[in-house]
Amino acid sequence: MFKHLRKYNRSVVVTWLLSYVSVLLVPILISFVLYSVTFEQVKAESNRANALLLQQMEMTIDNRFKGLKRLSLEIALNKNISRFSSVELPLQNEHYYDLFQISESLRTYKNASDYIEDIYVMYSNSDTVISTFDHTTREGLFQKLRQKDTASFKEWSEPFEQKYINSYTPMQFKDGSRSVPVVVFAHSLVFNTPGQPPATVLFMMKDSKLMESVPQQKKEGSLFILDDRNRLIAASPNAGSLPANLTYDQLQGEQGVIYKSSDKGEAAVSFITSPVTGWKYISVLPAAVFNEKMENMRRLTWISISVCFLLGGLIAFLFLRKNYTPVRSMLQSLSQHSGTRYDGGGNEYSFMEHAIRHFFAEKEDMVAAFHKHRSTIRTHFIRRLLKGYSEKNVPIQESLSAHDMYFPSDSFAVMLISVDHYGKFEPSGRTGGDWEHEQQMIHFILTNVMQDAASDIAVVYTAEANDVLACIANFNVENDGEQKSRFLSEMSHQVIGFMREHIQSEVTIGGGSVHHGIEGIARSYAEALDALEYKVVLGGGQYIAYGDTLASRSLSHRYYYPLAVEQQLIYAVKSGNYHKAERLLEDIFEQNFSVHPVSVPIAKCLIYNLGSTLLNTLEEVSTGSKPLWEDHFAEVEQMMDCEHVFRMKDLMKRKLREVCEWIQSEKRSHHRYLIEDIKRYLEQHLYDSNLNISMIGEAFRMTPSYLSRLYKEHAGETLLDTINRSRLSEAKRLLAQQSLTVSEIAGRVGYADVSTFMRIFKKFEGMTPGMYTKSLAILETGRQKATI
Repeated sequence: MFKHLRKYNRSVVVTWLLSYVSVLLVPILISFVLYSVTFEQVKAESNRANALLLQQMEMTIDNRFKGLKRLSLEIALNKNISRFSSVELPLQNEHYYDLFQISESLRTYKNASDYIEDIYVMYSNSDTVISTFDHTTREGLFQKLRQKDTASFKEWSEPFEQKYINSYTPMQFKDGSRSVPVVVFAHSLVFNTPGQPPATVLFMMKDSKLMESVPQQKKEGSLFILDDRNRLIAASPNAGSLPANLTYDQLQGEQGVIYKSSDKGEAAVSFITSPVTGWKYISVLPAAVFNEKMENMRRLTWISISVCFLLGGLIAFLFLRKNYTPVRSMLQSLSQHSGTRYDGGGNEYSFMEHAIRHFFAEKEDMVAAFHKHRSTIRTHFIRRLLKGYSEKNVPIQESLSAHDMYFPSDSFAVMLISVDHYGKFEPSGRTGGDWEHEQQMIHFILTNVMQDAASDIAVVYTAEANDVLACIANFNVENDGEQKSRFLSEMSHQVIGFMREHIQSEVTIGGGSVHHGIEGIARSYAEALDALEYKVVLGGGQYIAYGDTLASRSLSHRYYYPLAVEQQLIYAVKSGNYHKAERLLEDIFEQNFSVHPVSVPIAKCLIYNLGSTLLNTLEEVSTGSKPLWEDHFAEVEQMMDCEHVFRMKDLMKRKLREVCEWIQSEKRSHHRYLIEDIKRYLEQHLYDSNLNISMIGEAFRMTPSYLSRLYKEHAGETLLDTINRSRLSEAKRLLAQQSLTVSEIAGRVGYADVSTFMRIFKKFEGMTPGMYTKSLAILETGRQKATI
């Protein structure tokens, strides 16, 4: 049996079976993942529900205790209660009336809150405890209200003898013969009068009333309140006991869930901590109830996985049987025709692949042997046709047939494709062998694209010739010459668009005119060469027809670049005026390549002339300057090597911008130093009454108008404003000393006329010098009064 299994373990049946099982495992694994995520969400939801219940419980009880603190403040502000704290033993007759009024006030406070059972005010000075209906001594209160029966009066009194008390304590209140659990909030009363004897207010609340407004827990659950001394403050009605050994310290953190053993089995204990009292609000639920949703989900998940296994296994078996039937038929057919019998011991696909590969290998060997040298010979034949050579002793039709070529008509046109940018096949950083391979690859793509674009209108044959791809198009549709030329243009634009979009490659296509006869191929080839050379003028990445370069254009034999324009261009660059230099350059290119197009040789002369102008200008502006301009000369040389004039124009504009920005920067640096020199000159001659713009202009050998404009551009204010502000600053300092007259101060700061001084002072300060002196005196008087 095991031998039989080992024989068929490589069969496609086993592979399919494993695939089906793997596919079947995917939803099962997804089910496990969803189960894990959902289980955690359900668990978190259960925890969140309990936490929300406890938060509501905490909020309700804490708000009551906050209300008690506010109520204790109102009690401390009560005049009768505050005044009685000074009473000492023995009590007089008038004091009993005060006791009655205090009880009345306490009843009013008690009636305002339905959860307060009673209110006690304990006065240590007179050993008096006043409640809502009577009064007694502290020992009398001890008989009615204590923590445990075994406590002594001294132990009971110790907490109330502290200087300040603010605590919650569970106690037992003896109401006749029965004892009722209560919670007592003791808070020291702080009175307004310093040194007044202290008093303590005690609010007594029954457990049942404390838990009345708490949200209801499930019937299986219980709610408890535990303080930081492990004392049970309160519990919900019909609540059992806390789980065994559950202490305050075991409930770590602000909130959480733990599992503990109780008298009813395993229990889930949820808790939250009050920020007001520090109590732990506890919810105890049987673990089975707490985990009920999670257990239901676990059972549902296992049931769904089991059903998935059963149904998936049945479907996998049926599909496996159905899919193997055609494979068995194919194996039988291949075994009969290939001469090799399939024994069932291997993989069926491997056997079929081996048989098919053997067939195709034989076919490829035959085709390779047939076409091994055909492409090379045909390429050589096409090159001879382009150059006008032909076999004189062999008819042209026989030569075409021998090279597997066919010309349906005698209308021919030649197109030359030059690859400007190889795009995805850019050979940067590759060796010579790689470069040749990439060039052959892109020429192969171009050949196929050209043949597809020609479709049923023309037959296209290609061959490499001097780093360009030459295409001979023979039209098989009888149309006039204009329609054929339009078809060549459309086909070329289609090829250019395809290469640009899919290969990210840029190609330029030069097209010759349509000629008739085999000898017309050579004439069209010469025209295509001329058209392709015109890429220098029109730019690359487009179709250039020979008719567009000669027939349809009247080319000029001289170019537009007069000496005056050259001088203007040089002056604009040397002055740093980039915008003017750009306009001049645009006008030169427009005149020579748009308005009056020039021929390719004339265009090259213009390019060399522009390059010479730029080199001379750069040499002049760089003389004596700190930066080195060798890099700029190299960039000018790069411009001269551009494939077309538009690329050269872009590079030249970029270089002009750099040079102009550098010149402007140099000018700004020179002006900054000049402004600093002017400011130093002002400091030295500020108080000279003869100081004016003309005097400063003579000192710096500049006209007053140019000096004023330059100073305002860099300083942000006029030169006269700077002089006046500096003089007035000194004048205000002298006015504050009050030792000189206004006329004397005007002369000292550089004003020969006191009226001029007063007018300028009022213009800048908004007041006259006299008003300014008075305002200083008023400020000084106010400051002295404030000091006193």
